[in-house]
Amino acid sequence: METKMIQVIIDNKPLQTDKHIFLDGRKRFVPMRAALEQMGWKVEWKPGLITVSNQTPDSLKSLYLYLEDESMIRVINSTAYVEMHRLGEISDSEVKWDDSSATIVISSVVAEEEDEEEEVDQPELTDEESIKVNYGKYERSSTLDVLTNIYSELEQEGRDPWSALGFYPDDHHSGYSGTPLDVVSFGRTGGDGEHYGFLTEFGAVTSLEEAPIVMVTPMNFDHPAVVIANNIREFLRIALMDSGLFYMEYGSKGDYLEQQSENMDGYVESDEERENRRIVRERLEKELQLPEISDPYTYSAKVRAERAKRILVPTEDLLGVTNVNPLDAGRKHITIELDEYIGKKELKAFLSNATYASKLALIRDYYLHLETYVYYEKGIEETIVQEMRDMGLQDELARMNANRYRD
Repeated sequence: METKMIQVIIDNKPLQTDKHIFLDGRKRFVPMRAALEQMGWKVEWKPGLITVSNQTPDSLKSLYLYLEDESMIRVINSTAYVEMHRLGEISDSEVKWDDSSATIVISSVVAEEEDEEEEVDQPELTDEESIKVNYGKYERSSTLDVLTNIYSELEQEGRDPWSALGFYPDDHHSGYSGTPLDVVSFGRTGGDGEHYGFLTEFGAVTSLEEAPIVMVTPMNFDHPAVVIANNIREFLRIALMDSGLFYMEYGSKGDYLEQQSENMDGYVESDEERENRRIVRERLEKELQLPEISDPYTYSAKVRAERAKRILVPTEDLLGVTNVNPLDAGRKHITIELDEYIGKKELKAFLSNATYASKLALIRDYYLHLETYVYYEKGIEETIVQEMRDMGLQDELARMNANRYRD
């Protein structure tokens, strides 16, 4: 942490202390005792515990702050420092950062705010609306059209195509916040919300037939999506050979083959299941003429490695950004860490200098934390959404809005 000459104003009066403000990244730490006592609080400190209390004519409020549980309280040279927003939570005060004057402004008496309009839940999308949001500007994949017809025919014949491919075709918007904004969903596995989709690279791919395929696992909150195939036809080939490669990661081909051997030893396929798989496979082979892939493990490993090489700007979800924009030629891609403490001035400065690909990386990170981050400074979300509009990301905005405020 570093010290900084930052002014602190409490109820229009300077903070009375000889201690400096400490910085840790974007977090600003204030001398805790000095700030609270100036607001009329009593502070007692025992090893590992700080007790703060405030007596008013009507009530007594006490808080027990155990330091092992308080990441936003730091002890430096026998002085406790508290992050400015945590100070506001402890003291029921309003804390703001004035960037123009480098001042922390604290109001211990918080004025009553006008009632804000409540965000009204929107009704569920109709089937037609859901499909429209999902596909955006894209036409449905011709391969997916054929596949859907095959599924229908096989089911009418009493066959189970899911047992051979491991998913059901589905054109609807996924509805999961873990689905990247530039993914068009096309199939669901039927378990834990897992689904497959076309990665449009923020609208850069010309046709869904050529789009990379991702598997989305909504319960994997850090890395919900991974590229698993170069296109839908290669995806279907691997699904027929071993869809487990979409779920599992192996340290080596030897590990993969060993696991395959163990799986074969543990389960005996019935004659009926074997016949079902044969009929489904032959129908798919005949109708789709899928490409030959001799080694599914090597193919899957190569797809992931090549994706990693093509990433121009990394993102927190590891999906990255690969978009090559002519306006980015000769410019250096930059990144910015997105957290709840980011300021609007810093964000706007980044956006004014960032390449197109760098902006897309920011948008990926923003959406990854859409359900978890509450930004301390107002206007952060509005600034990013406006940038998305300016970039023409209408399909991505529609998918994001479809996920929010639904019953």
